[in-house]
Amino acid sequence: MNTVLFTDRKKISNFEKVIKNLPKNSAIIIREYDLAKKDRKDFAKKISTLARVRNDLKILVGKDFALAKEIKADGIHFSDFDKLPLQFFKKNSFPKNFIFSFSCHNLRSLFKSIKLRADMIFISPIFPSSSHIDAKNLGIMNLAKIAVQNKKQNYLFGNLYALGGIKKENLKMLKKLPIKGFGAIDYFLNL
Repeated sequence: MNTVLFTDRKKISNFEKVIKNLPKNSAIIIREYDLAKKDRKDFAKKISTLARVRNDLKILVGKDFALAKEIKADGIHFSDFDKLPLQFFKKNSFPKNFIFSFSCHNLRSLFKSIKLRADMIFISPIFPSSSHIDAKNLGIMNLAKIAVQNKKQNYLFGNLYALGGIKKENLKMLKKLPIKGFGAIDYFLNL
C-alpha cells in the first residue's frame, strides 16, 4: 500500500526524521498554505532537499504550480478542487509524467478529477481527523463502496487513496479495500 505524507509543521517538529523513516516509494505533499510566499518557498526547498537524499520519494506541491516548477517537484496537489477552473489545466504546459493529485470531499470533485484523469485521488476525510476537527467524516463503509465500484468499473476513478484520521489502529481496515494507498499526517509521527 502506497503512503503519502501531508506536511504539517505544527504537528511535525522533526521532518528530517519523518522523511528518513518513510516507507520506500512514498510521496510527500507540501502544504503549509498559511505561510507567506517566501517562507513557504523556503519550507518547500527544505523538504525537497531532505527528500532528495532518498531517490525513491515523490514530491508534490499543494496549489502552487510556480513553486512546484521552482523546486522541480514531481507533481501538484489540489484540495479545493471543486473551486478550481478546468481551464487551468488547458492553459499550462506540464512536464511529462507530472503527477496531478486531488483531494475529493464530494462527488462533484470526484467526477472532475476523473474527467481530468487525475493520477492520485484522495477521498477525504475517512475517519475523524485532528487536522479538520469539524469536518464530517465519510467512514470506512462509504469508502469501501466507492473503492469497490471503482474496481468493478475497471478503475475508472484511477488510483484511489484514503485520507483523514488514518492511524496504525485503523490502517488494517484500509488494507482490505481495493485502494492504492493512503495519505496522512498523524500516522507518520511515530515511525
